[in-house]
Amino acid sequence: MTNADPNNRAARRLDAAAAAYRFKALDPEARWGFKAGSGTTPSQLSCLVATVAVAGGAYLIVGLLRGTAWGGFLWHEMTAYQYIPIPVIVFSIWCFAFLWLKALKIRAQRAVLAAPVLPTGNTFTLTAETADAVVDRIDAIADEPERFLYLARVRGVLRMMRNLGRVGDVDELLASRAEQDEASNDSGYTVLRGFIWAIPVLGFIGTVLGLTEAMGQFGATLGSVQDGAGSSQVSALVQNLTGVLDGLKTAFVTTGQALVAVLIIQLVMIAVKRADEQLLDDIQGTCTRTIVARVRLSGNG
Repeated sequence: MTNADPNNRAARRLDAAAAAYRFKALDPEARWGFKAGSGTTPSQLSCLVATVAVAGGAYLIVGLLRGTAWGGFLWHEMTAYQYIPIPVIVFSIWCFAFLWLKALKIRAQRAVLAAPVLPTGNTFTLTAETADAVVDRIDAIADEPERFLYLARVRGVLRMMRNLGRVGDVDELLASRAEQDEASNDSGYTVLRGFIWAIPVLGFIGTVLGLTEAMGQFGATLGSVQDGAGSSQVSALVQNLTGVLDGLKTAFVTTGQALVAVLIIQLVMIAVKRADEQLLDDIQGTCTRTIVARVRLSGNG
């Protein structure tokens, strides 16, 4: 116990840079005044606000420019085809907003991995007696340590040090917390997966509507061939065939738009999810190097 007091003093000694881990400065949602989601999962309100802002801005700009050639083309593609593109665009923007915010939150969580939770001296050992001092140190270097995955995991383990008898118990507890974080992280993708499922379904609904329209126009075309005569017959035939082609266009364009959108979303999600998983792996590795390697418990051996 001769090293207890120096360890406590070292654990409580903080440099000026360490006090800079502020959640509201690092997390994008907290920085912009929104209620932040748990871990790396954005809140539904943040995603909704971002979706309304981006989608509303896009439709406003294109609507103002629809008198031009490009503006008219874009407005038609964004609103025609039985209005199917509108929910496809809105759902797609929500997905991209979710993934963008999640990427920013991953970066914020990763910044804390460099936090000096333990004194740098080689003589420091982590025991049940010094654990409380390390918890105090963590509380000092971050204003809301429970909001950071790494710091929350370390604090949770340190608070239970007095109830542990072996170093292996610490490792098992860290592994258990890692599994909980992984489960929570995976559940955060539930709504995103729902939209990824819904977008192609909207495209298929457009296909059904377009084919229904085409078949109706095709029936009218057959009727005009039987009832008409001369130039009036040809004119009616051309007009009805145009309706058939419009229906087929609705069927194919809506499906194509939905499939392209969901393909891009899926590729972006794979990259973000990989970064999310890598963050959790790095947190577990840092906990092992930082905590487990320094633990000395009376029950060891």
